[in-house]
Amino acid sequence: MLVGLTGFAFVLALSVAVALIIFGVGRVVSAKGKDVPDKYTSYACGEDVPSEKVAVNTEEFFLYAVYFMVFHILAFVLATTIARPVNVFLPVFFAGVTLISVAILSLRRKM
Repeated sequence: MLVGLTGFAFVLALSVAVALIIFGVGRVVSAKGKDVPDKYTSYACGEDVPSEKVAVNTEEFFLYAVYFMVFHILAFVLATTIARPVNVFLPVFFAGVTLISVAILSLRRKM
């Protein structure tokens, strides 16, 4: 009896209908903002900020992204090799080399 009500097409149509109803109700009851000329400036709140203050330091971001990648690879290697400890020396050696490399990079960065 409920075979037609659990089909993919029916569930998809019901989901889209509920989403459209929620969107429509939200559009009707939401607060409307004033349309001021500064609203559409480049900075979100309408303040005039020089572009030098908004610039992002990509060097720092790149450095943290590399550290993030290195430690995730290290975690993956350790997680996959500790489960079957046939050769325990290899993951320990890899972890040691990784940590020494990160220490050297961070010391060179401070200089």
